[in-house]
Amino acid sequence: MIQKKMPNFPKELNFNRNGYTFVKIDKNLNKKLILIRKILKNKQDSLIKLNERNYYKEILRLQKQINKKISTSKFFEIYKDFFYEIFKEENFSIQHYFYLRAVKPKKNKNFKPISFHRESFQGPSYFKKMYNIWIPLLNCNNENALKFYQKSHKFIKNKDFKFKIKKTSITKGSDAHQTGLLYKYRELLFKRKIYKKKLFKKKNIILFSGELIHGNGENLTNKIRFSIDARFILKKHMKKNHIQSSTGKEYFISKSY
Repeated sequence: MIQKKMPNFPKELNFNRNGYTFVKIDKNLNKKLILIRKILKNKQDSLIKLNERNYYKEILRLQKQINKKISTSKFFEIYKDFFYEIFKEENFSIQHYFYLRAVKPKKNKNFKPISFHRESFQGPSYFKKMYNIWIPLLNCNNENALKFYQKSHKFIKNKDFKFKIKKTSITKGSDAHQTGLLYKYRELLFKRKIYKKKLFKKKNIILFSGELIHGNGENLTNKIRFSIDARFILKKHMKKNHIQSSTGKEYFISKSY
């Protein structure tokens, strides 16, 4: 059982209004991130020379290594007070591992950033109540990190946008798929002119609604941009533990903090 803090209403209201909020990287988390950054720094030059197949094979290996350094459960334990302030809840169902995102520089024509999406595009109806955590690791900045459409967590399908389902070059169950890349995506068509916004704050984690339409920005640097992310849901909203198509395993682990 956690020690409950007084509700921080401005933070809660800001999150509900905008669909996202920032929180500073905790010193306990930062100790783990320093070790992870050291691993990635030693690998980034050799990684960029690999062909696509070997690249994702190595990214998947690094993803597994990183999850041994910092698990999603341990992350929630570190930030339990923050999550209580936002949700007034102690029981969460959490993605059982972090994805490692490794966005190559734009000059590499074979690599495409993750297209704009909602988490509910890829899962059952209760995914509409999903939330995302995004943690910067290495070479992240205001230009190459996340992009989003402002207040799009309130957009209604067929009223504000529609989409077409298209295939990608990613094979279902492949190494690339297991690092979070999609074998199908939704090409979004908005009913009115809207503009992408930048979603980044130095030395901060981002918590945002899975319904906020978001995607990776293009990496205009000459180095790979690394980050990790995971999804979670309030346990009371999880109707059934979804089987993850990339791994064949249950998507969530349930924890109380």
